[in-house]
Amino acid sequence: MSKILAVIKREYLQIVRTKAFVLGTVLGPVIIGMFIFVPILISVMSVGDQERIGVVDASQEIYQDLENRLDFKLKDGRQRYILEQYKMTADLDQLKARLSQMVLAGDISAYMVIPENIIEGGTVEFASEHVSDFEKISSINKVLNTVIIEKRLKNAGLDPGEVSGYMKQVQFKTQKVTKKGVEEDTGGTFIISYILVLILYMTLLFYGQLILRGVIEEKSSRVVEIVLSSLKPAQLMAGKIMGIAAVGLTQYLIWAVFGWALSSYSGSLVNSVFPQASGFKIPSIPPYVFVYFVVFFILGYFLFATLYAAVGSTVNSEKEAQQLGTPLTMMLVIPILLMMFVMRSPDSTLSVVLSLFPFFSPILMLLRICILVPPFIQIFGSIALLIGTTVGMVWLAGKIYRVGLLMYGKRPSLPEIVKWIRYK
Repeated sequence: MSKILAVIKREYLQIVRTKAFVLGTVLGPVIIGMFIFVPILISVMSVGDQERIGVVDASQEIYQDLENRLDFKLKDGRQRYILEQYKMTADLDQLKARLSQMVLAGDISAYMVIPENIIEGGTVEFASEHVSDFEKISSINKVLNTVIIEKRLKNAGLDPGEVSGYMKQVQFKTQKVTKKGVEEDTGGTFIISYILVLILYMTLLFYGQLILRGVIEEKSSRVVEIVLSSLKPAQLMAGKIMGIAAVGLTQYLIWAVFGWALSSYSGSLVNSVFPQASGFKIPSIPPYVFVYFVVFFILGYFLFATLYAAVGSTVNSEKEAQQLGTPLTMMLVIPILLMMFVMRSPDSTLSVVLSLFPFFSPILMLLRICILVPPFIQIFGSIALLIGTTVGMVWLAGKIYRVGLLMYGKRPSLPEIVKWIRYK
């Protein structure tokens, strides 16, 4: 046991003393904060500058109302959009070609052609050199539709203001039912679930790859031959895996402190800096979510770490490791691809089955717990299956590790690896 503890201490101190660990631990909370604050900042920012838009109104009914309604302001108070009317000519194609040249020359940023039958349902053409600003296009389209609908209502003898009152949208407030009661949820559950699962995915992948590279480096430098003269391969593998696990838990502890501070003060900070975001509320996170987060990290880590260690012992370079380790990486990537389905239907039969599959359960069962707590028997079943699979993989990886660690040269074939497992 003392030898394993020595390996644990060596692996732990070797990593936590590096600049990469310190930088990663600091950048982790920064990245999490960016996931929360940057979308809010972008959503309330006023982007762009004043733009001139040419309008060809063949109906001669829309331009004036459109100009009056398109009242978007920049931060300095200026009009965001300035409309310039161009009279319809006999040759429409020639007019559109001239306007296109003006767009390319920078005289106008865009132009739109409103057909004569727009009230009856014609199609408006909007042309610009830059058509990926969906917020701008959507705003103009919305105002244009409002103007045209009002024209149709007036032509039908109806009062647009009265009809607008009848069609006023219903306020829809989403609330989450918890054991503590009902609380408003404006999307915070989705964000928190996504962040926790993403952190778990990244750390499982990162620390698994760290073990893989560590085994390859020790094997290629022949350091492992000296180390194995004083302890058994199983002790070395156990010490290496547990030492790096301790590094991960240390990092999680630091992040947990940051997360607590963020959840306690972020609401007031966001509202003071961005009053427009006052409607967004971060829901309370039950303590059991963090408990399960640690449980699934530890179990998922030991499952994948042992397999990465086994892969590292059978190869001689990182290039070979990338090829052989791809199936392991895909076992972590596939649950991420299934996230949206599980979020939409966390209690469906397929979601239950996927979350019970040991290689997917660290990510998908944690996701289900964050979204809608499943019955305890399902959580217990996933943990039991994960523990059983991990024990089996530790035994299997140990058999491969003890032989592969001292094998050099050609990468072993599958039949040779099977022989290693059968060695007594």
